[in-house]
Amino acid sequence: MKSLLKITFFSLLLFASLFAQKEKWQDDNMREKFEELEKIKLIETLQMDEETTLRFFSRQSEHKNEQREIMDEIKKDIDDLDAMLKSGRPVTTEELKKKINDINDLELKLDQNRVAFISSLSDILSFEQIAQLIIFERTFRNEVRKMIMKDRRQQKNQD
Repeated sequence: MKSLLKITFFSLLLFASLFAQKEKWQDDNMREKFEELEKIKLIETLQMDEETTLRFFSRQSEHKNEQREIMDEIKKDIDDLDAMLKSGRPVTTEELKKKINDINDLELKLDQNRVAFISSLSDILSFEQIAQLIIFERTFRNEVRKMIMKDRRQQKNQD
């Protein structure tokens, strides 16, 4: 019970500090705080013990690194595509098709990586916990998106 109170208190403290620094939404520091909040809420939601928590976050960290690498490749390919179109030189349909197919392949790789990660959790989490994780991630992302949009509207109204 004490640990639940500590987690809740820490979550509220962290959440309060997020809103106290509205101008830093894009900052890496803010992203790290959101990730910490996400971890705390995930531990609470999935009711993981210490060993499970360590194993889960180790695997999740590896997965996030893989996802980040794939997303970086996608960004690079999109930047290349943009540069091709803005270069002023004639671009062939074949060049465009190849670059589009490369981007689509990477998008598929991103999705497959996500599916593989979820499937790999069955040796760490119960299927109920995996289901809770899927729901949690969607809900958490939506809540963060809403907070960011609300903050942007408030900043726009202040300008």
